[in-house]
Parts: sequence; C-alpha cells; structure tokens
Amino acid sequence: MIVSLAVLAVLLAALAWFFVAGRSGAPEPTARRRVGEEIDYSELEAAERDVQEATDEDSVRDWGPGTPKPPVA
Repeated sequence: MIVSLAVLAVLLAALAWFFVAGRSGAPEPTARRRVGEEIDYSELEAAERDVQEATDEDSVRDWGPGTPKPPVA
C-alpha cells in the first residue's frame, strides 16, 4: 500500500513538473537557439549565397538521400 502511494506520488509530481514547467525557455531542436532570439537574416542569406555560388566540388547542393556517391578518384 505504501509503495503504491509512493509510486502514485512520483507520477503526480512528474506530471505536475511536465505541465507547470512550460516551454518558454526550451531551445528549438534544430536551430539550437532560444525561442525569443532574433534570426540574423543577413548572415543566413550570406550563408545560402555561399552554398549556391560554390563550385561543384565545394557545393553541398548534392547532399541528401538517394544521391549517388562520387566515384573514388
């Protein structure tokens, strides 16, 4: 009986923490930045321009699933 009450108390505490903690300070999973942070669009555009203007051997344009690997030289 005491064990089941202890387990119930732990479950209730976990649920309370889950619902009360919120997501206000959580980082975005892919950007590794905080939700309130501004995006530096000039830096983003410069990085995209660098990728698009890169030579084929430096380009990351061809990455992705289903892309054949380049031949071994």
